[in-house]
Amino acid sequence: MKYLNFNLIFFFTSFLFSCTPKEKTQTDSVPDFNNVKVTVNIQRIDKELFACQSKAELLKLFDKYPTFVSNYFQVSSEDFDKLAEQLLPLVQNQGLRDFYKQSQEPAFFGGETLENEFRTAFQHIKYYYPTFKEPKIYTVFSGFFGQGYLKTPELAVSDSAIYIGLDYFMGRKGKYLPNVYDYQLRKTMPEALVPQAILLFSQGFNSTSPKDKSLLSDMVWYGKSYVFTHTMMPEKADSLLIGYTNQQVNESYEFQRKIWAHFIDNQLLYNTQDPVKAKYVGERPTTPEIGKSCPGSIGRWLGWRIVGKYFDENEKLTITELMKMTDAQKIFEASKYKGLPDEE
Repeated sequence: MKYLNFNLIFFFTSFLFSCTPKEKTQTDSVPDFNNVKVTVNIQRIDKELFACQSKAELLKLFDKYPTFVSNYFQVSSEDFDKLAEQLLPLVQNQGLRDFYKQSQEPAFFGGETLENEFRTAFQHIKYYYPTFKEPKIYTVFSGFFGQGYLKTPELAVSDSAIYIGLDYFMGRKGKYLPNVYDYQLRKTMPEALVPQAILLFSQGFNSTSPKDKSLLSDMVWYGKSYVFTHTMMPEKADSLLIGYTNQQVNESYEFQRKIWAHFIDNQLLYNTQDPVKAKYVGERPTTPEIGKSCPGSIGRWLGWRIVGKYFDENEKLTITELMKMTDAQKIFEASKYKGLPDEE
Protein backbone atom coordinates (compact mmCIF):
# COMPACT_ATOMS: atom_id res chain seq x y z
CA MET A 1 0.00 0.00 0.00
CA LYS A 2 1.05 3.56 -0.49
CA TYR A 3 -0.74 4.98 2.55
CA LEU A 4 -1.11 4.52 6.28
CA ASN A 5 1.09 1.54 7.03
CA PHE A 6 1.44 2.21 10.74
CA ASN A 7 4.72 1.58 12.53
CA LEU A 8 4.02 -1.12 15.09
CA ILE A 9 6.51 0.34 17.51
CA PHE A 10 4.08 3.16 18.13
CA PHE A 11 0.71 1.48 17.82
CA PHE A 12 -1.22 -1.52 19.06
CA THR A 13 -1.20 -4.15 16.35
CA SER A 14 -4.73 -5.53 16.61
CA PHE A 15 -6.53 -2.19 16.61
CA LEU A 16 -4.59 -0.41 13.95
CA PHE A 17 -4.59 -3.19 11.44
CA SER A 18 -8.36 -2.81 11.41
CA CYS A 19 -8.04 0.96 11.01
CA THR A 20 -5.53 1.06 8.20
CA PRO A 21 -6.36 1.16 4.49
CA LYS A 22 -5.40 -1.99 2.65
CA GLU A 23 -2.21 -2.41 0.73
CA LYS A 24 -2.41 -1.73 -2.96
CA THR A 25 -2.13 -4.89 -4.96
CA GLN A 26 1.41 -5.03 -6.29
CA THR A 27 1.48 -6.35 -9.83
CA ASP A 28 5.18 -5.67 -10.10
CA SER A 29 7.98 -6.58 -7.73
CA VAL A 30 8.60 -4.22 -4.84
CA PRO A 31 11.18 -1.60 -5.91
CA ASP A 32 14.64 -2.04 -4.47
CA PHE A 33 15.13 1.47 -3.14
CA ASN A 34 18.48 0.47 -1.63
CA ASN A 35 19.97 0.38 -5.11
CA VAL A 36 19.01 4.01 -5.78
CA LYS A 37 22.20 6.03 -5.48
CA VAL A 38 21.88 9.26 -3.53
CA THR A 39 24.20 11.59 -1.69
CA VAL A 40 23.42 12.66 1.85
CA ASN A 41 25.52 15.70 2.62
CA ILE A 42 25.02 16.82 6.21
CA GLN A 43 27.06 19.83 7.22
CA ARG A 44 27.25 19.63 11.02
CA ILE A 45 27.65 23.31 11.75
CA ASP A 46 26.57 22.57 15.32
CA LYS A 47 29.85 20.72 15.92
CA GLU A 48 31.92 23.53 14.43
CA LEU A 49 29.95 26.13 16.37
CA PHE A 50 30.64 24.53 19.75
CA ALA A 51 34.30 24.14 18.85
CA CYS A 52 34.65 27.93 18.62
CA GLN A 53 36.33 29.53 21.61
CA SER A 54 36.53 33.16 20.52
CA LYS A 55 34.69 35.81 18.56
CA ALA A 56 37.34 35.56 15.84
CA GLU A 57 36.69 31.84 15.43
CA LEU A 58 32.96 32.47 15.18
CA LEU A 59 33.50 35.08 12.48
CA LYS A 60 35.68 32.63 10.60
CA LEU A 61 32.88 30.08 10.81
CA PHE A 62 30.37 32.66 9.55
CA ASP A 63 32.61 33.46 6.60
CA LYS A 64 32.78 29.75 5.81
CA TYR A 65 28.98 29.45 5.66
CA PRO A 66 27.74 32.97 4.83
CA THR A 67 24.55 31.88 3.07
CA PHE A 68 23.50 29.56 5.86
CA VAL A 69 24.24 32.12 8.59
CA SER A 70 22.37 34.87 6.76
CA ASN A 71 19.36 32.65 6.04
CA TYR A 72 19.12 30.87 9.37
CA PHE A 73 19.82 33.79 11.67
CA GLN A 74 18.25 36.30 9.27
CA VAL A 75 21.12 38.74 9.36
CA SER A 76 23.18 40.38 6.65
CA SER A 77 26.91 39.85 6.41
CA GLU A 78 27.35 43.36 7.81
CA ASP A 79 25.82 42.13 11.06
CA PHE A 80 28.02 39.06 11.44
CA ASP A 81 30.19 40.87 14.00
CA LYS A 82 27.16 41.66 16.18
CA LEU A 83 25.89 38.07 15.80
CA ALA A 84 29.25 36.72 16.94
CA GLU A 85 29.07 38.88 20.05
CA GLN A 86 25.63 37.49 20.82
CA LEU A 87 26.48 33.85 20.18
CA LEU A 88 29.83 33.66 21.96
CA PRO A 89 28.41 33.83 25.50
CA LEU A 90 25.89 31.19 24.53
CA VAL A 91 28.35 28.62 23.20
CA GLN A 92 30.52 29.23 26.26
CA ASN A 93 27.61 28.75 28.66
CA GLN A 94 28.00 25.47 30.53
CA GLY A 95 24.26 24.85 30.67
CA LEU A 96 23.96 25.13 26.91
CA ARG A 97 27.08 23.04 26.39
CA ASP A 98 25.54 20.30 28.55
CA PHE A 99 22.34 20.58 26.51
CA TYR A 100 24.33 20.24 23.31
CA LYS A 101 26.29 17.30 24.73
CA GLN A 102 22.97 15.57 25.36
CA SER A 103 22.05 16.06 21.70
CA GLN A 104 25.10 14.05 20.72
CA GLU A 105 23.97 10.97 22.62
CA PRO A 106 22.84 7.98 20.49
CA ALA A 107 19.21 8.48 21.58
CA PHE A 108 19.26 11.88 19.92
CA PHE A 109 21.63 12.85 17.08
CA GLY A 110 24.95 11.30 18.03
CA GLY A 111 24.85 8.30 15.70
CA GLU A 112 24.04 7.86 12.02
CA THR A 113 20.26 7.79 12.40
CA LEU A 114 19.81 11.22 10.86
CA GLU A 115 21.92 10.36 7.84
CA ASN A 116 20.28 6.97 7.37
CA GLU A 117 16.74 8.34 7.57
CA PHE A 118 17.47 11.11 5.07
CA ARG A 119 19.11 8.55 2.80
CA THR A 120 16.00 6.36 2.88
CA ALA A 121 13.75 9.33 2.12
CA PHE A 122 16.00 10.59 -0.67
CA GLN A 123 16.20 7.13 -2.24
CA HIS A 124 12.43 6.94 -2.37
CA ILE A 125 12.10 10.45 -3.78
CA LYS A 126 14.73 9.82 -6.43
CA TYR A 127 13.07 6.57 -7.44
CA TYR A 128 9.83 8.40 -8.20
CA TYR A 129 11.54 11.60 -9.37
CA PRO A 130 14.75 10.58 -11.21
CA THR A 131 15.82 14.20 -11.77
CA PHE A 132 15.64 14.94 -8.04
CA LYS A 133 18.74 16.66 -6.70
CA GLU A 134 19.43 15.93 -3.08
CA PRO A 135 19.41 19.11 -0.98
CA LYS A 136 22.35 19.85 1.25
CA ILE A 137 21.53 19.54 4.94
CA TYR A 138 22.79 21.98 7.56
CA THR A 139 22.43 21.35 11.29
CA VAL A 140 22.91 23.93 14.01
CA PHE A 141 22.38 24.09 17.75
CA SER A 142 22.00 27.54 19.29
CA GLY A 143 19.97 27.05 22.45
CA PHE A 144 16.83 28.48 20.85
CA PHE A 145 18.72 31.65 20.01
CA GLY A 146 16.48 33.99 18.07
CA GLN A 147 13.28 32.25 19.12
CA GLY A 148 10.57 34.85 18.80
CA TYR A 149 11.87 36.67 15.75
CA LEU A 150 13.20 33.97 13.49
CA LYS A 151 10.41 32.72 11.24
CA THR A 152 11.44 29.06 11.21
CA PRO A 153 14.35 28.51 13.62
CA GLU A 154 13.62 24.80 13.92
CA LEU A 155 13.29 23.78 10.28
CA ALA A 156 13.41 25.46 6.87
CA VAL A 157 13.66 23.90 3.43
CA SER A 158 14.25 24.93 -0.16
CA ASP A 159 14.87 22.87 -3.28
CA SER A 160 18.60 22.93 -2.55
CA ALA A 161 18.94 23.08 1.23
CA ILE A 162 17.43 21.92 4.51
CA TYR A 163 18.22 23.93 7.64
CA ILE A 164 17.72 22.16 10.97
CA GLY A 165 17.88 23.53 14.50
CA LEU A 166 18.64 20.33 16.39
CA ASP A 167 17.81 21.94 19.74
CA TYR A 168 14.18 22.15 18.62
CA PHE A 169 13.97 18.37 18.13
CA MET A 170 15.10 17.05 21.49
CA GLY A 171 11.56 16.23 22.60
CA ARG A 172 10.35 16.01 26.16
CA LYS A 173 13.53 14.23 27.23
CA GLY A 174 15.66 17.22 26.32
CA LYS A 175 17.21 19.19 29.18
CA TYR A 176 15.35 22.26 27.94
CA LEU A 177 12.16 22.69 25.91
CA PRO A 178 11.48 25.17 23.11
CA ASN A 179 8.87 27.85 23.70
CA VAL A 180 5.98 26.01 22.07
CA TYR A 181 2.63 24.80 23.32
CA ASP A 182 2.46 21.40 24.97
CA TYR A 183 0.53 19.81 22.10
CA GLN A 184 3.18 20.98 19.64
CA LEU A 185 5.92 19.08 21.46
CA ARG A 186 4.80 15.89 19.72
CA LYS A 187 6.46 17.17 16.56
CA THR A 188 9.72 17.93 18.36
CA MET A 189 10.79 14.37 19.13
CA PRO A 190 14.08 13.32 17.49
CA GLU A 191 12.31 10.66 15.44
CA ALA A 192 9.93 13.31 14.07
CA LEU A 193 12.68 15.46 12.58
CA VAL A 194 13.15 13.80 9.20
CA PRO A 195 9.41 13.17 8.61
CA GLN A 196 8.72 16.83 9.37
CA ALA A 197 11.50 17.88 7.00
CA ILE A 198 10.16 15.71 4.18
CA LEU A 199 6.64 16.95 4.88
CA LEU A 200 7.85 20.50 4.29
CA PHE A 201 9.91 19.38 1.30
CA SER A 202 6.78 17.88 -0.27
CA GLN A 203 5.51 21.39 -0.94
CA GLY A 204 7.86 21.62 -3.89
CA PHE A 205 6.05 18.72 -5.55
CA ASN A 206 2.51 19.59 -4.46
CA SER A 207 0.55 21.37 -7.20
CA THR A 208 -2.65 23.22 -6.38
CA SER A 209 -5.13 25.57 -8.01
CA PRO A 210 -4.56 29.14 -6.81
CA LYS A 211 -8.12 30.00 -7.81
CA ASP A 212 -9.66 27.46 -5.45
CA LYS A 213 -9.79 29.08 -2.01
CA SER A 214 -12.11 26.49 -0.45
CA LEU A 215 -11.47 24.58 2.74
CA LEU A 216 -11.70 21.38 0.67
CA SER A 217 -8.80 22.57 -1.48
CA ASP A 218 -6.70 23.21 1.62
CA MET A 219 -7.63 19.82 3.07
CA VAL A 220 -6.71 17.99 -0.13
CA TRP A 221 -3.42 19.89 -0.38
CA TYR A 222 -2.46 18.79 3.13
CA GLY A 223 -3.67 15.28 2.37
CA LYS A 224 -1.40 15.05 -0.65
CA SER A 225 1.54 16.21 1.47
CA TYR A 226 0.92 13.50 4.04
CA VAL A 227 0.51 10.80 1.39
CA PHE A 228 3.74 11.97 -0.27
CA THR A 229 5.68 11.89 2.99
CA HIS A 230 4.35 8.49 3.96
CA THR A 231 5.25 7.16 0.52
CA MET A 232 8.82 8.38 0.95
CA MET A 233 9.09 7.20 4.57
CA PRO A 234 6.71 4.21 4.77
CA GLU A 235 8.16 2.85 8.02
CA LYS A 236 7.49 6.02 10.00
CA ALA A 237 4.43 6.22 12.24
CA ASP A 238 1.71 8.57 11.03
CA SER A 239 1.68 10.31 14.42
CA LEU A 240 5.12 11.69 13.65
CA LEU A 241 3.74 13.44 10.58
CA ILE A 242 0.55 14.97 11.91
CA GLY A 243 1.63 15.41 15.51
CA TYR A 244 -1.25 13.56 17.17
CA THR A 245 -0.89 11.20 20.08
CA ASN A 246 -1.55 7.53 19.42
CA GLN A 247 -4.87 7.90 21.20
CA GLN A 248 -5.84 10.86 19.02
CA VAL A 249 -5.01 8.94 15.87
CA ASN A 250 -7.11 6.02 17.04
CA GLU A 251 -10.07 8.12 18.16
CA SER A 252 -10.06 10.28 15.03
CA TYR A 253 -10.42 7.12 13.00
CA GLU A 254 -13.03 5.65 15.32
CA PHE A 255 -15.17 8.80 15.41
CA GLN A 256 -14.68 9.93 11.82
CA ARG A 257 -18.41 9.64 11.13
CA LYS A 258 -19.02 12.39 13.67
CA ILE A 259 -16.17 14.48 12.27
CA TRP A 260 -17.44 14.11 8.73
CA ALA A 261 -21.02 14.87 9.76
CA HIS A 262 -19.85 18.14 11.31
CA PHE A 263 -18.20 19.20 8.05
CA ILE A 264 -21.28 18.29 6.01
CA ASP A 265 -23.91 19.65 8.39
CA ASN A 266 -22.09 22.98 8.64
CA GLN A 267 -21.38 23.17 4.90
CA LEU A 268 -17.66 23.63 5.53
CA LEU A 269 -16.09 22.01 2.48
CA TYR A 270 -16.64 24.96 0.18
CA ASN A 271 -16.24 27.70 2.75
CA THR A 272 -13.63 30.25 1.64
CA GLN A 273 -13.46 32.40 4.79
CA ASP A 274 -9.97 32.34 6.30
CA PRO A 275 -11.11 32.53 9.95
CA VAL A 276 -13.39 29.53 9.41
CA LYS A 277 -10.74 27.54 7.55
CA ALA A 278 -8.17 28.28 10.26
CA LYS A 279 -10.36 26.49 12.80
CA TYR A 280 -9.96 23.23 10.90
CA VAL A 281 -6.55 23.32 9.21
CA GLY A 282 -4.69 25.76 11.46
CA GLU A 283 -2.51 24.88 14.45
CA ARG A 284 -4.74 24.38 17.49
CA PRO A 285 -4.63 22.02 20.47
CA THR A 286 -8.22 20.88 19.87
CA THR A 287 -11.20 21.48 17.59
CA PRO A 288 -13.88 22.29 20.19
CA GLU A 289 -16.44 22.97 17.48
CA ILE A 290 -16.59 19.19 17.01
CA GLY A 291 -15.79 18.03 20.51
CA LYS A 292 -13.49 18.79 23.42
CA SER A 293 -11.37 15.73 22.63
CA CYS A 294 -11.19 16.32 18.89
CA PRO A 295 -7.55 17.18 18.03
CA GLY A 296 -6.58 20.35 16.22
CA SER A 297 -5.90 20.51 12.49
CA ILE A 298 -8.59 17.90 12.04
CA GLY A 299 -9.21 19.19 8.51
CA ARG A 300 -5.68 18.14 7.59
CA TRP A 301 -6.32 14.67 8.96
CA LEU A 302 -9.61 14.48 7.07
CA GLY A 303 -7.86 15.59 3.88
CA TRP A 304 -5.38 12.78 4.44
CA ARG A 305 -8.25 10.31 4.67
CA ILE A 306 -9.78 11.61 1.43
CA VAL A 307 -6.56 11.66 -0.58
CA GLY A 308 -5.35 8.38 0.90
CA LYS A 309 -8.56 6.61 -0.05
CA TYR A 310 -8.38 8.00 -3.57
CA PHE A 311 -4.73 7.03 -3.95
CA ASP A 312 -5.09 3.54 -2.55
CA GLU A 313 -8.07 2.63 -4.68
CA ASN A 314 -6.51 3.77 -7.96
CA GLU A 315 -3.95 1.07 -8.62
CA LYS A 316 -2.38 2.71 -11.65
CA LEU A 317 -2.06 6.17 -10.10
CA THR A 318 1.53 7.05 -9.20
CA ILE A 319 2.63 9.44 -6.50
CA THR A 320 4.05 11.78 -9.14
CA GLU A 321 0.70 11.90 -10.90
CA LEU A 322 -1.14 12.48 -7.64
CA MET A 323 1.08 15.40 -6.68
CA LYS A 324 0.48 17.07 -10.06
CA MET A 325 -3.29 16.98 -9.64
CA THR A 326 -4.80 20.40 -8.91
CA ASP A 327 -8.51 19.59 -8.93
CA ALA A 328 -9.46 19.01 -5.29
CA GLN A 329 -13.09 18.44 -6.22
CA LYS A 330 -12.15 15.67 -8.63
CA ILE A 331 -10.03 13.92 -6.00
CA PHE A 332 -12.81 14.24 -3.45
CA GLU A 333 -15.53 12.89 -5.71
CA ALA A 334 -13.39 10.05 -7.01
CA SER A 335 -12.39 9.04 -3.48
CA LYS A 336 -16.06 8.41 -2.61
CA TYR A 337 -15.16 9.18 0.97
CA LYS A 338 -18.24 9.35 3.19
CA GLY A 339 -16.75 9.41 6.66
CA LEU A 340 -16.65 5.64 6.95
CA PRO A 341 -13.88 3.26 8.07
CA ASP A 342 -12.01 1.35 5.40
CA GLU A 343 -13.60 -1.83 4.19
CA GLU A 344 -12.00 -5.05 5.27
